[in-house]
Amino acid sequence: MPAIQSLKKQLKGILSTKKLTNAMKTVSTVKFSKLNSVFGEYSEYSRACQRVLEIFGKELLTEVSEADSSAPQAVIIIASNKGLCGNFNSELLNYALEQLGKFKSPYVYACGKKAISFLRSKNITLNKEIVFDDIPDYTEVSAIFDELIQLRKSGEISKVYIIYSSYKNMMLQKPVCVDFFNVENGENESSVLFVPNKQIITQEVSKSVFKAMFYEKVLESAIGAQASTLMTMRSAYDTATEYAENLEKEINRLRQGAVTADVIETSAEREVKK
Repeated sequence: MPAIQSLKKQLKGILSTKKLTNAMKTVSTVKFSKLNSVFGEYSEYSRACQRVLEIFGKELLTEVSEADSSAPQAVIIIASNKGLCGNFNSELLNYALEQLGKFKSPYVYACGKKAISFLRSKNITLNKEIVFDDIPDYTEVSAIFDELIQLRKSGEISKVYIIYSSYKNMMLQKPVCVDFFNVENGENESSVLFVPNKQIITQEVSKSVFKAMFYEKVLESAIGAQASTLMTMRSAYDTATEYAENLEKEINRLRQGAVTADVIETSAEREVKK
């Protein structure tokens, strides 16, 4: 019986864990669904912007300022705000730490509570700390982009690198380091007609296109983090369910063994009395 009582205590703890992970799985599912919807709707627009960059990249780049190549490089690291998302943050941040070693006195933007705490623990100087919502707001991302442009104009930074987890699917997110303003013309646009003229059009389009691409990367990081959280909670729930079932079987086996032992003992006593 002491063994059964011990197993019952374990089962109670596992059932509590199962209940908690099931609730967290439900929350993660809702958040992922919302993010996936936003990301899906935005993807069509971002693909159109990417197409514009492929054709008019160099022209658009001149409209967001020429950079002083001797200035420090800006490195933007985007992680999540919370844990419980498997190895999403650890893989990304270890990769980011490795990449930072390649830059000389970089201007560092830490985005996400996990990035902020990790980089602080490594005694890395952070020039700016940013915490996005679970579903990043375009207005806030746009303001950060405008700040980067001003820093480029003032000669405080040169190139801009973004380190984030590129979203492939729910099971796969890969850390990457992107040279954000590294664009090239891929096609001949000489046949394109600009109305009223090319300068006005490129001025109007440039910031919108680059902001769109910047926001897409922030969204990718967010949906990757939420997908990792959802998969982690699913795995934890499934593990708790399996463990609880095994414990229940073991408890029932011990109970049955105890009952069988009692029956045998009672029968033996009756035979002795006869």
